[in-house]
Amino acid sequence: MMILIDQREVRDDDGRPVELRRRSFNLLMLLADNAGQVISKEALIDGNWPNVTASDESLARCISDIRGALGVKYRHNLRTFPGRGYLLEGTKTEAGNGVRLRCAEGAAESARGAEKPSLAVLPFADMTGDADQAYLALGIADDLIVTLSRIRWFYVIGRNSSFAVRKEDGDFRRIGRELGAHYVLAGTLRRDGRRLRLTARLVEAETCRQVWAGRFEGDLDDVFALQDRIARDVTLAIEPSLQTAEVEKARKKRTDDLGAYDLYLRSLPLFHSYTREGFAEAETLLRMALMHDPNYVDAHAALADCVGRMALNGWRDDIEKAYAESCSLAERAVLADPEHPAALATAAWASAMFGEKFERASDLAERALALHPDTPAIRSYCGWVFVYTGQCQRAIEQFEAARRLSPLDPRSYFFLLGLAGARFFLKDFEATITLARRIIVESPSHIIAHRFLAAALALSGRKEDARIVLSRILELQPDYSLEHARRSRMGHDWMMTLWIEGLAQAGLPEHEAHL
Repeated sequence: MMILIDQREVRDDDGRPVELRRRSFNLLMLLADNAGQVISKEALIDGNWPNVTASDESLARCISDIRGALGVKYRHNLRTFPGRGYLLEGTKTEAGNGVRLRCAEGAAESARGAEKPSLAVLPFADMTGDADQAYLALGIADDLIVTLSRIRWFYVIGRNSSFAVRKEDGDFRRIGRELGAHYVLAGTLRRDGRRLRLTARLVEAETCRQVWAGRFEGDLDDVFALQDRIARDVTLAIEPSLQTAEVEKARKKRTDDLGAYDLYLRSLPLFHSYTREGFAEAETLLRMALMHDPNYVDAHAALADCVGRMALNGWRDDIEKAYAESCSLAERAVLADPEHPAALATAAWASAMFGEKFERASDLAERALALHPDTPAIRSYCGWVFVYTGQCQRAIEQFEAARRLSPLDPRSYFFLLGLAGARFFLKDFEATITLARRIIVESPSHIIAHRFLAAALALSGRKEDARIVLSRILELQPDYSLEHARRSRMGHDWMMTLWIEGLAQAGLPEHEAHL
């Protein structure tokens, strides 16, 4: 990759221009002009935003943009020096008017799979037989590249590269190697009267193993709306399949050959198990991931979630310390990447749940929803923000949207729990009971669902049923008491009052049973 300072151009290995937002591009030029030197954050902000007040978040956003543009192969050339600034590694041309980036140490291995996977979206084969509709095949692929690029845990190969590669022979192994892609998405587009049908399949390039396949269709009455919907539906189908494939690959690796990304992947099924042991092991893996890469945004966000939930479930002795750490980890993730969906969502959730910073939480939630409205986790986390800020009806809308977007989500209980919480604080106790019982069927040790169930049963007058559920709660957490429950975070004071009243009527003792 070459950065031509005088011509103000960035070219990839094939000589094609690399596009960046204006501020991000200007920042890259500044870094290139000082290649090999650590430039302080203050100097970068002053140089890129003259006579304008800019935040660290603005700088972090530009840094994230640049790394995305550099791609898997070269992103490691932009190095972070915590507390000092940033450095671009590259070789100046003899004339000093350009910088050539070479594969940084360890980056070649990253491109082969030690870090985030990469995905190439090929133009869909147009089988409509209608030249006037040929643009749809390209348009859908274009939309998919844009939509998939918003998912930050994998890379999407740029359009120009994906569309230029020779693909007639269907040799996915060759295509993957030429593009540096771990996975390839390809498909066909057919027309039947006014119906348009798209078939798509996701293939692991090196093995040619099919990871996922699907079919989508719709009416041609509004082709652009159809194009957008297909792109969204394919994305929602691809993401969990791709993640599952990556988790399985990580599981097969030797324990002495694990990088930050692999450790993060290994934590996910443990996290989803929703057991004390699973959470504890997930926490260990995530902390190891951050030792490998202290700037790993996904790991920061996941650890913030993990630590916070362990405290909520009563699986940490240092509850207040855990709450504070959850907020701190989430805010660090946002600072590292202000547009990262998991970072924004987790920080919004932690700010509302543990920090009781409702204005900050609402701001983060609105930003997350504006940037990533079709991400189920975003909807769910923001739903909890609305619960704890007293906007329960809006919270219900978010949880229902999350369920529609991801009906087979392995954490569907998270959506249901949000609905149960919102219904509880709306004093719709019968709905709360139904939802909590559904969660317990999926996740029998989900202690928070048991708590909502016991409180709702008691407040609806079913005291005996509530006591039966309470006995199960005390099996899961023998030291749980009203004293302990008051250390929970429940948003507004009236919410805590209702929560404690329900648990008290269920028969929860004031103090630990063994005291």
